[in-house]
Amino acid sequence: MPNGWFRPGDRVTVTGIYIATHLQHRAPHDVFAAEGDRFPRCRRCGTRVNFALSQAASHIDSDKDFGGAVNNQPAKKRKKRSAGDG
Repeated sequence: MPNGWFRPGDRVTVTGIYIATHLQHRAPHDVFAAEGDRFPRCRRCGTRVNFALSQAASHIDSDKDFGGAVNNQPAKKRKKRSAGDG
């Protein structure tokens, strides 16, 4: 990780939002990458793309206020109302 830049194939060391900078065909843009994944190649410019961490972030499940909370259950599906229900 020279100078904070990552290349395709490098392992993501910090979960967060990264700036992807391509060789020519696209303006820099934000992407999300999770720790442990590998940075991918670009479909157009291959390995001529670099990534730099813009904002570190943690998954909501690992947040102390949300992760493992007692009521972390899927939201209940709302019952569909028929045209005659009022």
